[in-house]
Amino acid sequence: MRHGEAVDPGAAPDPQRWLTERGRAASARVAEAMAERGYAPTHLYTSPLVRAVQTAEIVAHATEHPGPVRVEAHLVPGGTTARAVAPLDALPDDAVVWMVTHEPTVRVLAGHLSGLGSFPGFRTSAVAVVARDESGAGRLVGRLDPTSLTWTASG
Repeated sequence: MRHGEAVDPGAAPDPQRWLTERGRAASARVAEAMAERGYAPTHLYTSPLVRAVQTAEIVAHATEHPGPVRVEAHLVPGGTTARAVAPLDALPDDAVVWMVTHEPTVRVLAGHLSGLGSFPGFRTSAVAVVARDESGAGRLVGRLDPTSLTWTASG
């Protein structure tokens, strides 16, 4: 998931930018819609930047995630993909993992995990679902549009 809409870059230094009211509302709607589709998180990871942490907390509240919300430094822009996905290897096969991060990190991670390589950009509060099989190979299941809450399944 990409974090929700944040205040303009001139309002605060980038790591400290916080969510707008619209960003908070959109993130909550998306989290609720994803939970209704059966994608409530069992594990929730977030970048340490304020807007991502706030988004992850909204997701946790909206989906009744029992916690914890884990802050992962490698989910910041410029972090390495290998380190960002490393926590996934220790999780059970039935885990539903949410990673709240930023562009272009979210796009790179989605492309890597789905095996697609390249991946289209994410609007704020957008979500993509990637499933991994027994061998660890991933495939794109679908994406949720944060404005219309329209689910687009992948073929």
